[in-house]
Amino acid sequence: MNRDKINIGSCAFRKDGWLNLDKPCPHYSSRQNSIDLPHDLMTFNPLSMRSNALAAAYTSHTIEHLSDAHVEHLFKEVHRILDDGGVFRITCPDIGRCHDAYIKNDKEYISNWLLNPRGQEAYRACGLGEQFLFIFASYISPYRKHIIEADHLGRVTKYCEDEITDIFKNKSREDALDFFTSECQKYAPVLQSRHPGEHISWWDYNKLNDLLKLIGFKDIELQTFNKSNYDVFKNFDECNEDNVKALNYTLFVECRK
Repeated sequence: MNRDKINIGSCAFRKDGWLNLDKPCPHYSSRQNSIDLPHDLMTFNPLSMRSNALAAAYTSHTIEHLSDAHVEHLFKEVHRILDDGGVFRITCPDIGRCHDAYIKNDKEYISNWLLNPRGQEAYRACGLGEQFLFIFASYISPYRKHIIEADHLGRVTKYCEDEITDIFKNKSREDALDFFTSECQKYAPVLQSRHPGEHISWWDYNKLNDLLKLIGFKDIELQTFNKSNYDVFKNFDECNEDNVKALNYTLFVECRK
């Protein structure tokens, strides 16, 4: 069978006609299916694919684990390996929706982000801003008490409730989000290989749209779970388990080359 489609950050995914690209990782070993293309997305190495080779690319709940610069590099590589007219779909946490909940003091929405029952008591004991910070800049939230040192980069600065409130009060939404992820990403060269499940970047539709447009994608469109303009992506989100688990928090965007 011709495998002309790729799932980037594939984890447990396996489907006929699709290539799995992922980094072998002890953290995810119990969930990872077979990997066709081992690749570390926290590098600027090219994807091991020839140009104009694929009909479709998909990535689910992966880009939030990468720095902004590495996401831009990845999207450029996806544009390179897609054939003309090839389609690309991205899902990730919708930080626009999460920020709206934070501003509205929607404690239920923010507190229900964490699915792991073992951590819920400690997570809910944190302030609302500290919980929100964990969703997009995990290292620097007080909830991540075990992430303390980053070797030569020094001690990891934690931002507490009053500091978070002040930063969101005195900066625009985008500038505040960028401030926290920039703080988080400076530790990523040391920490992300140790803690690959942590989130270090924020995304909403406007930010994704701007980046995709800059790279050269077109027909960029906000979508919903399992809905698509392209047959290859119809009822496809359900094949990637994080979309189902975090459905109320997930952004769906698609485009084409």
